[in-house]
Amino acid sequence: MLRRILLLNQLGLLLFAACSDSQVAAQGKKPSQVLRQVIEHQQKMSETLSRGAGADNAQPPDLAELEELDEAVKKFAAERVAGFKLSDWKGEEWYSLALLYQVSEQFAPAAEAFRAYLNSDGKVKMMPNAQIGLGRALIEMERIEEAEKLLENMELSFIEGPVITAARAGLHKDLAVALRDRGSHEQAAELAKKGYTLADNSIALLRGAAPALRETTERNRIVLAALAVASYERVGRKKEAGDLNDLVMKFDFDGRPELRAVYELELAGARLIGAPAPELEVSRWIERKLGPPWSLSQLRGKVVLLDFWAMWCGPCVAAFPRLREFQSKYADKGLEVIGVTRFYGRSDAEESLSREQEWKSLQSYKAKHKLTYPFAVGKMDDVTNEERYGVVGLPAIILIDRRGNVRHVKRGVGEYRKLEKQIEKLIGEK
Repeated sequence: MLRRILLLNQLGLLLFAACSDSQVAAQGKKPSQVLRQVIEHQQKMSETLSRGAGADNAQPPDLAELEELDEAVKKFAAERVAGFKLSDWKGEEWYSLALLYQVSEQFAPAAEAFRAYLNSDGKVKMMPNAQIGLGRALIEMERIEEAEKLLENMELSFIEGPVITAARAGLHKDLAVALRDRGSHEQAAELAKKGYTLADNSIALLRGAAPALRETTERNRIVLAALAVASYERVGRKKEAGDLNDLVMKFDFDGRPELRAVYELELAGARLIGAPAPELEVSRWIERKLGPPWSLSQLRGKVVLLDFWAMWCGPCVAAFPRLREFQSKYADKGLEVIGVTRFYGRSDAEESLSREQEWKSLQSYKAKHKLTYPFAVGKMDDVTNEERYGVVGLPAIILIDRRGNVRHVKRGVGEYRKLEKQIEKLIGEK
């Protein structure tokens, strides 16, 4: 969610120590100076958000607010990097320039700047960080073979500490997901298992590191394990899948039993990817203008977005503007959005509702929030749909491709740019 902010905190601040005073000109702006501005801007915005959350009766920042902060940082960086030319700089300034491009999600020039820095004459102070940055840029550009080669070379090029090892584990995760999504399950399994080992090795050494870094690494370890197990299963390597699953279940939850539920959830989601989408069990449809799609099979040829939600779920409401936007922007290109809920016996405002009362509340709720897509409403206390799609918390979004296969699973709010990129990718497939 906040990879860009983590990038600034973990890599940009290291640059402060790496740059000497002679690199900062009294007049004019260099990339290192602009990077400082971006980091300071992000820190000020974060502090403002935190102060607001600390006020009397204030709620802590939700993921939607954090995403707005993330978007503001991206825009701030993009405005300040505009006009820079790679040829105007050299040495450590190339590294600063690469970070600015990466923060503003301009991955092609980021890759170019990282390569220039890594090929610099003399000592390259931030080589491991630059290699990781280059790897992320290549993955974002879907230059998967280049990213694989880079990762292979990184294993031989430097001795690293726990922070870099943890970052490399995250890079393994992103690349394994990219390989899985293109159908290269064998490669994805091996890369995910290697990343799992890296994350496992770094966790014990991160005890003195920032809590967020340790938490991210523990989460990456679980995701990598689930990805490896599911990918091994997909190619029929049941022994490798079973052995790794047994290893995880035996050793990975000591002292953190709550991570077991995370692992089981990630494994369920990983097993869904690439598999045919299960049919929905629907008690009633709240229609769109063209009438309801009575089954998912009738939507073959379309990209389908399933949004699991409930009237009483505040974060679900926060996602509605994005869903309305996607429906409006991509409906004519083949996107079909379906809101998936069930009878809970309550609404956002009332408890102990009869089914007919709740049915009327759902219809009013749909109109109130100007949702033009259909609702598939399941039976009271029937969790069949949630079980079939591995949904244990709301909201959750499932993307299904034109052939009827699950291609993306998203939990919670935030990361809507990533979701939109996935939608555009699936719409572009024939």
